[in-house]
Amino acid sequence: MGHDPAKAFRYGVASLLMRRPHLRCHAKIAHWWSEEFVDYAVAIRARDRFSADSDDRLREYETLCYELEDELEGYLTGGEQH
Repeated sequence: MGHDPAKAFRYGVASLLMRRPHLRCHAKIAHWWSEEFVDYAVAIRARDRFSADSDDRLREYETLCYELEDELEGYLTGGEQH
């Protein structure tokens, strides 16, 4: 992913839509929260790196990713959680 925010944004959006497919209809407005999707992409990459290293770190980043997913879902749906 490197330092390319556009790639990180796309990765974050794609990852969220894979984990929460019911949000696909909201993908066209994801750019409104580009920084948040980049943050989510960074957290996902870190979670994936830690999965091989430490159970504690993995749990920490899984929790972080889940919280970010909830936050992004709230943004995309205007707070209407499914």
